[in-house]
Amino acid sequence: MLVKDVMNKEVITVSENENLSQLIAKFRKYNYHTLPVIDNDKKVSGLVSSEDIMKVYLPHNPVLGELLKSTHLYNAEEEDVLEIDLPENLGTTVKVSDIMNVNVVTIEDSETIAEARKQMKLHNIKRVPVIRNQELVGFITLFDIIIALFKERNII
Repeated sequence: MLVKDVMNKEVITVSENENLSQLIAKFRKYNYHTLPVIDNDKKVSGLVSSEDIMKVYLPHNPVLGELLKSTHLYNAEEEDVLEIDLPENLGTTVKVSDIMNVNVVTIEDSETIAEARKQMKLHNIKRVPVIRNQELVGFITLFDIIIALFKERNII
């Protein structure tokens, strides 16, 4: 079975120039976890996930804050040091290009789903943009592969 037979062909994308507010609106509207970032030629230039958005709002590891609180270097009166006031215009100043992951694994739509799964396993990912001639044509997830295999074996 080929990737093109299983992939989702209706892909919601974002551009590098979209701002954080626009990105969050797309995540809310479509209820996705990860979106591909494409350039003007529909080539994949990155991926952006909800975790990437959270990095903007949580600029330090929360574990670090707890660790600091447990040391003699931290005073209860200084608790506001760990509280970061986010600028009101953050949603319009942060661009997708500022937070996206540019190390993207892609797969050709002519590859087998076995190869797609192999790449997912190798790179420890669960979703891969699908390309044809370097242009985005779909998106395949581990769930898509599992459903296809179940259908192929008449389990569902």
